Amino acid sequence: MNLEELREYRQSGRLVPSSLYLRKSRTEEHMGLEETLERHRTALLAYAQQHGFLVREEDIYEEVVSGESLFARPQMLRLLEAVSAGRYKAVLCMDMQRLGRGGMYDQGIILDTFQQSRTLIVTPERIYDLTRDMDQEAAEMQTFLSRSEYRMITKRLRRGVLQSVQSGAYLANAPFGYRKATVDKTPTLEVVPEEAEIVRMIFEMYRDGSGCTLIERAVNALGVHGRRGSRFNRNTIRLILDNPVYIGKIRWDRTNTVKTGVGEQRKKRVVYNSADRWQIIDGRHPAIIDDRLWEAVQERRRSRYFYVDNKHVASPLAGLVRCSQCGRLMNMQGKNKGVPYLLCPTPGCSAGAKFELVEQSVLLQLQEMARGLELSMQQQSPPDTTRLETALRRAQEQLARLSSRRDRLYSLLEDGVYTREVFAQRMEILNKDETSLQAHIAALQEEIRSALGRDKRAQLERLRTVLERYGTSSLAAKKELLYSVVSVIRYTKKKKTKPADFSLDVVLDPRFF
Repeated sequence: MNLEELREYRQSGRLVPSSLYLRKSRTEEHMGLEETLERHRTALLAYAQQHGFLVREEDIYEEVVSGESLFARPQMLRLLEAVSAGRYKAVLCMDMQRLGRGGMYDQGIILDTFQQSRTLIVTPERIYDLTRDMDQEAAEMQTFLSRSEYRMITKRLRRGVLQSVQSGAYLANAPFGYRKATVDKTPTLEVVPEEAEIVRMIFEMYRDGSGCTLIERAVNALGVHGRRGSRFNRNTIRLILDNPVYIGKIRWDRTNTVKTGVGEQRKKRVVYNSADRWQIIDGRHPAIIDDRLWEAVQERRRSRYFYVDNKHVASPLAGLVRCSQCGRLMNMQGKNKGVPYLLCPTPGCSAGAKFELVEQSVLLQLQEMARGLELSMQQQSPPDTTRLETALRRAQEQLARLSSRRDRLYSLLEDGVYTREVFAQRMEILNKDETSLQAHIAALQEEIRSALGRDKRAQLERLRTVLERYGTSSLAAKKELLYSVVSVIRYTKKKKTKPADFSLDVVLDPRFF
């Protein structure tokens, strides 16, 4: 629909099939979600009734989650699917920024969908017809300004958080030994006496020569549990020993969040910064241990062994290798003169193995898989998806015809040919047919993706790429390469066996294989 068609609808008294999109703005943070959405709903429904837009209850999309990314907003995705299918002539919202103030990629998807489907964007201030250059430029300008405003708000928030931290405020979750508190309207920590005794015991045992495994057993023997009711393990002990919060400090800038991928594959990933980029700030909270005990523990840790948890990019196998007995992720730990080992965090479970041997075994298995694919594809032709693609095209054409039937039903209702009861019955049948057809289309699309995914040539090329680039890549790049083809690696090794007497079950990622 364009503005000329809208005028024709109004002159003939016909109602325009429309929907509402409701989403809370950052400028309304002081108001509750339900209060905000209800206020917007009332205002837009009144506008729709006054200006001839027909909005049914099932055509109201309320976004109850907050997310910058388009793909973090399920109601917007549903709305775009309906707009793309031609279900609505117009979409009503409070202002352009409600539709999207994310990145240019997200804004492009939203505006392109409305433009290609010739769907009007209606706000109380203006109607945007994206088939007209002037309205398209205005919409793009509005989304650009919204994006700039969002970046400015985000920058202010980050600046405020940094200033709070630099003044000694503690903003994260309270670690073991502390609980959250507020002093002079500033968030900080206060000591939990019974937990603080356990923290002191951990530091003193380690200073006096006990290892993390022995300390773990001693703490669990006392019946002590972590914040979420879990038992202590070696990782928990190490995290406590590494945390300067226990000497009254705040550790900041330890991590950054980066976005990877595009579209539905877009994800946020936490990247751990090197220690020289951290900020260690004097906190307002009291210390549990003194500086002398802290330094003694840190000196012993530096001289005894190094430890790398799976969140740091120090092992390309981090987050992939699981113990086949207990299912937990294997930890990389360097001891015995700095030789890195993979160890199960569960005491008495699978025996550990040298990291180098495990890594070599993984690469050998991938090489064997590549050779197997090469042999099996010698007499295999590429998958034929012609039948599936034809069925998909016909289903999509039928879905478009259902959309036209929906428009005719509205016309018959407005012309008085159908009563509301007959209209409701016919619309219910149409909605069921549409839902069934959409499910059929989704199944066909998935079948086509699966058929193409079984293309052994593409699989072989991916495996070859990983194997060719692995040896010369950085640790971070090696990890990305393995993650692109491997879903999980199950590790098995019995106690008191030879160093190489372990077995691995490498499971390829089903998204690509």
